[in-house]
Amino acid sequence: MPKRIAVLCRGKSLGEYRNYSHLFEKIYIVARFYKEIKKLGIKHFEDKKIIHVVARTSQPLRYGFYDKLNIPYVQTFCHSLEKEFKSSYGKSHIDKYPKGLPIRIVPPCMRKRGLEPLSAEIIEEYCHDFKSYKKLNAFLKKNKAREISLTKRRTRYWPTTGVFALDLALTENKPKEIYLFGLDMYAALTYIQYSQQEFRTLMDDNITRLGVYYIKQLVEEYKNVKFYSSSKVLKFDLPNWNLF
Repeated sequence: MPKRIAVLCRGKSLGEYRNYSHLFEKIYIVARFYKEIKKLGIKHFEDKKIIHVVARTSQPLRYGFYDKLNIPYVQTFCHSLEKEFKSSYGKSHIDKYPKGLPIRIVPPCMRKRGLEPLSAEIIEEYCHDFKSYKKLNAFLKKNKAREISLTKRRTRYWPTTGVFALDLALTENKPKEIYLFGLDMYAALTYIQYSQQEFRTLMDDNITRLGVYYIKQLVEEYKNVKFYSSSKVLKFDLPNWNLF
């Protein structure tokens, strides 16, 4: 297992990755990311094991990057590709990706992680009453059973794909150090613009607050891991949390 890994999201602070790319043998890149690779420079991604973490709405990498960078597979946060990896109209997203490229469901080590599959509005309403997200889940499972039973498109919930990638990187690698680039929680403009919709400022949004809550939970859970963040948006008064 690598002692030091990185998770690359798409906030403005992603630009710092250029200065540290030489430190990592394994990295996780999140959602639409082909423009970021081009802008940062493909040399910063060569000779690394790269895991591409996608949501249902994420687009595959372009410019032949899966082959050029020897990316072994695409990782989803779905428990079933047939039931979850599809649009709201029921169309599968599998055909968007190159034929022969493996698309993975959530690995066994992640099956019981994440939050109950409810809306962000419901979860955020209660999350601040619980210091542990596991206790929050127990409360939701007991008190929101009907709402959970009506959920059709997901089995578990993570506030953002970046938060899922961070949880995944920690859980399946058990690193000594983890570096976060571009995890700005929408407080700054995206590093690369794909659409006008992405120019949202969501610091008062429940998804953002829930994301910050879950990240803090991870930092507290993995006390023996040193966290380093290029984003100054996330500020936790915890001994293993560091900004750079």
